[in-house]
Amino acid sequence: MQKISPKAIKVWRIREGIAAGIVLLIAVAALIVSQFVWEAFPWWISLVLFIVAIYISVVHVWLLPRLKYKYFRFQVSMDEIRIHQGIFFKEKLAVPLFRVQNIDTTVGPLMKRYGLKGVTLKTSAESIHIPELESEEADMIRNDIRKLINENTRQTL
Repeated sequence: MQKISPKAIKVWRIREGIAAGIVLLIAVAALIVSQFVWEAFPWWISLVLFIVAIYISVVHVWLLPRLKYKYFRFQVSMDEIRIHQGIFFKEKLAVPLFRVQNIDTTVGPLMKRYGLKGVTLKTSAESIHIPELESEEADMIRNDIRKLINENTRQTL
């Protein structure tokens, strides 16, 4: 089984840090509104938002990215793709290659900065995503899967 890029931890932490920052800004705005603008606005809403921002900072920024990286594995074999993932609830997926209808690579701004790509495989029933691979590795996996699909369809004909 293969692992994704270790850079994924940093990308996931930055994403969650941005989310925590947004929640923190909303909490500060709610506190300002409750204290200075509209006194009928309940002060405890800003307290709840501060607690949510702290939760996101501790759990989603520091704990979950490392665990998500640790427990994500994938394997491309001659006839199927296997994915093992999940921190608390383990999930094992095995998708036969003959069911794959579309293969895409995805790149976001953070992923591009760190030289990462994701590979998404779509079947008629589901979509499977292999996140944050090195760009060259993602392109190689996409091309290998295409070759395997073409070889398997030639053999069945």
